[in-house]
Amino acid sequence: MDSETRKWERFYRLLAQDDWEQTVYVYQVDRSGKVIKPYLAKWGMHADLLDSLRDEFGSGEYYLMIRQGKTMVFTGTIGVERPLNR
Repeated sequence: MDSETRKWERFYRLLAQDDWEQTVYVYQVDRSGKVIKPYLAKWGMHADLLDSLRDEFGSGEYYLMIRQGKTMVFTGTIGVERPLNR
């Protein structure tokens, strides 16, 4: 298993933990891949994070930084798409 796969498995484990003690900082990413500061949102970690992200800011690329106190537990860029029409 490569490091990128392990990274995203760690992210989904964090989602499943639904730990509001962890803080998620959400940044927008521009078309060139640059992270735009300041952050868009600062939320407690929750299982519906990706739905909240899409509902609040729409589809696009976002950089997530997740902290447990002062310890960084995850960083990564994720793409969020519009929900499929049913």
